[in-house]
Amino acid sequence: SPNGGFVWFAGGPDDRYITQYITTGIGHLKKLKGVAAGQDDKLKAILATAIPYLDKKIKEDYDYLIKYKVSLKQQNIGYIQVQYLYMRSFFPEYKIDAASQTAYTYYYKQAQQFWVKQSKYMQGMTTLALNRTGDTKTPVAILKSLKETSITNEELGMYWKDQRNGWFWYEAPIETHALLIETFQEVGKDTKTVDDLRTWLLKNKQTNNWKT
Repeated sequence: SPNGGFVWFAGGPDDRYITQYITTGIGHLKKLKGVAAGQDDKLKAILATAIPYLDKKIKEDYDYLIKYKVSLKQQNIGYIQVQYLYMRSFFPEYKIDAASQTAYTYYYKQAQQFWVKQSKYMQGMTTLALNRTGDTKTPVAILKSLKETSITNEELGMYWKDQRNGWFWYEAPIETHALLIETFQEVGKDTKTVDDLRTWLLKNKQTNNWKT
């Protein structure tokens, strides 16, 4: 749409979640080799409006807290803000607008403080986002916690028993597991754990229908 957000259907309203999802996908493409120059130019054109749109949305979240005098010391970070930080970590070359910087810093600190209360999916996103932006301490703590709460089986590999399947995007066990593979590979550089996680994913695929 003209404001930089993506819509689900032509003529519909812009949607923040799917805009962050698509922009994150472009971030993954950016990390891969062999993206054609023509395609790359098109992706850059999308990012030039999508990223400022999303920066504006995070500012709106923060402005809401201020307007309604919500305590800034309590947990105010949720799935959509964590997804934003993860998305934003792919694009350090795109400077955050000054008007949105306070909001970004606030939710960044919230991610550092309240990761324990987040789901495994969000913990993985938080680890990647913080590690890419210079925080080395918090990601180590999260990876340690993820390992301690996991189950490792010689035949089934490594997995988490408490993964819940639901209707919301953040309740997707397979997507969660795939993102945690990315987390341990990129941040932990832990080949053994990554292999165990992949084993579980392959075993799961052999016996289940992945609906997404």
